[in-house]
Amino acid sequence: MTETLENRDLAYWELRQLVASGQYPDERAALRSALRALFQRSPETKIRMVTSAYEAGEIGLGKAAALLGVSQEEMNEILRETGARIHLGPQTPEELREDARNA
Repeated sequence: MTETLENRDLAYWELRQLVASGQYPDERAALRSALRALFQRSPETKIRMVTSAYEAGEIGLGKAAALLGVSQEEMNEILRETGARIHLGPQTPEELREDARNA
């Protein structure tokens, strides 16, 4: 438990140092840069993240497609390829509006 806490504290310290050293304007920018690098190096990581959020109902098909930079048809294919459960349609009015915004 202590090791995990120390590692988390180290990560926060490193993040603050990236900002303090002037390499990034704020912690959010540093995190975005780190995530971009991770997703470029390991695209399957982003696919797993997005499909997991889609399956959990946190995002709709349109948002999932937008996050991966693909069409909704391509997103359906990705979901099939990964074995994710495909929603048959928007389950809530907010999902419908989200899908419409991302179409």
